[in-house]
Amino acid sequence: MPQKPTAPTRTRRTIGIAALSIVAAASIAWAQTRWPSLRAQLDRVPESSALARLIAANQDFSKLHPEESQDRIAIPLWLRVQWRKHHPELAYPKDDPTGGYPLVLREAWEWMQKHPTLERAPREPFVPAPELRASVGANVRTSGAQPNPRSESDIAINFKSPMQVIAGSNNIGGSGRQAQFFSTNGGATWGQTTLPLIAGDAFNSDPTVDWTSDGRAWATTIGITNGANSLRLRAFRSTNGGATWVSDGTISGNQTATDKQRMWVDHSATSPFKDNIYVIWHNGLPAFVARRTATGWKAPIQVSGAESLGSTIGADIKTNKNGDVFALWPTTGGRRIFVTKSTNGGVSFGAKIQVARTFGSFDIGVPSFANRRALIYVTAGAYRTAAKNNVYAVWNDLSGAAGCQTPSDEPGNNANSTCKTQIWFSRSTNGGTTWSAPIRLFNRAGKSDQFNPWLAVDETNGKIGVMYYDTFGAGSRLKTHVYYQSSSNDGATWTAPLRVTTVASDETVGGADGGNQYGDYNGLAGFMGKFLPIWTDRRTNGREELWTAPISDP
Repeated sequence: MPQKPTAPTRTRRTIGIAALSIVAAASIAWAQTRWPSLRAQLDRVPESSALARLIAANQDFSKLHPEESQDRIAIPLWLRVQWRKHHPELAYPKDDPTGGYPLVLREAWEWMQKHPTLERAPREPFVPAPELRASVGANVRTSGAQPNPRSESDIAINFKSPMQVIAGSNNIGGSGRQAQFFSTNGGATWGQTTLPLIAGDAFNSDPTVDWTSDGRAWATTIGITNGANSLRLRAFRSTNGGATWVSDGTISGNQTATDKQRMWVDHSATSPFKDNIYVIWHNGLPAFVARRTATGWKAPIQVSGAESLGSTIGADIKTNKNGDVFALWPTTGGRRIFVTKSTNGGVSFGAKIQVARTFGSFDIGVPSFANRRALIYVTAGAYRTAAKNNVYAVWNDLSGAAGCQTPSDEPGNNANSTCKTQIWFSRSTNGGTTWSAPIRLFNRAGKSDQFNPWLAVDETNGKIGVMYYDTFGAGSRLKTHVYYQSSSNDGATWTAPLRVTTVASDETVGGADGGNQYGDYNGLAGFMGKFLPIWTDRRTNGREELWTAPISDP
């Protein structure tokens, strides 16, 4: 007669049966997942095109989590399959809002739709800068009239020759080459060109620009290969004020999943690391920094660690008068913002210090920006004198009011929602060691949303400027104006919002670039009492264009 199983045997058998049940349940759940048909994925894709073949070759959805069939990341499922095939070394946490994918894959998908042959497109023609002047404060169309949308821009003033200004933007709907703009009259008029493509790259995304003290202009971009299976950070330089550009190398070394980089030059004449160039980005989930000295680009180093849960997308990097380097980034999993500091010119970085907590995670849907969604990124600044050692951080987030404190509270397309987004600020007065409780730059009453901020510090006097979109005063919660605020006392108090734009923009009506809308960020530069913002503008309900306006703020 068989013996009755002992307690340990019964326990193991029970655990084994439970584990098999979990596996079986997971298999059933995956089998029941509704993946799109190939026919549906090829809708509006030219038949027999290279893009159609690429989509058909990446239908193994077993590589994805079942939850991805219904998430809101807006990256096609077939493109995720291809990305995973080429990057099995990365983490793809199903509980992270990014899914572990680089956000630039959205631009890659848009470029492929515009270029289904997956071949390089001819570059746009060079446009010289006209010798005309705009009146102070006038809204100026930096990009000129464009047949293709422009979004995600950066701008920089040459501190040695302040009438020289450069800017850059995405050009996904055009040739895909990064659009570059240059001015010799302080931003009154602009010329245009594009960056060259590095061998193997099909197009670019995510522009940054700056100047070194020798008068050279600098730009970085993501070089994206045909099929978007490789993302590398490329550097370029110009010796004629941004009119023409040449390659300065690959910043990211052997990394091939780089995304959302930011660049900064150490401009301080008193810094031992003057003219060092710093770039920060995320590759997969962690944040990395690389620096360029007089001898060239150095190998990237990882600056985030176990404190950062999820992706570190949306980082920034800045320096102060002494050459201290501050790297800041948000985290999608932990809903926190961190900073780390280097006192040796970016050779190494110290402890990771929490700047603030965020209510939202990764991005926020608001009625005027519900498709692309407002990315929660950090924009930073630093200012040091004999008596001051300040560091600043600005980001957009939910308002924090009752019913507006978690990602699920976001308004989305609901214009009647009482939940809204606002611009937040925190500062450190001891070199990044401790941080103030976050404050809202302007706690506007009513149902209006603020997003896509950028911060700049006037290094000649310490004034802080911040620009952002706001739906206030635009006629509805679906339209936006650009606003500007500043502080002359190190962020202790702020001016009332000053409206910059003369006409509102609407990215929710027909003809808008529905995939990108306003893009993920804008730009702002400040020097000697003058601030120059740059933003995506659709005031004519035509194509998205880039605009600027000089703000006198002595």
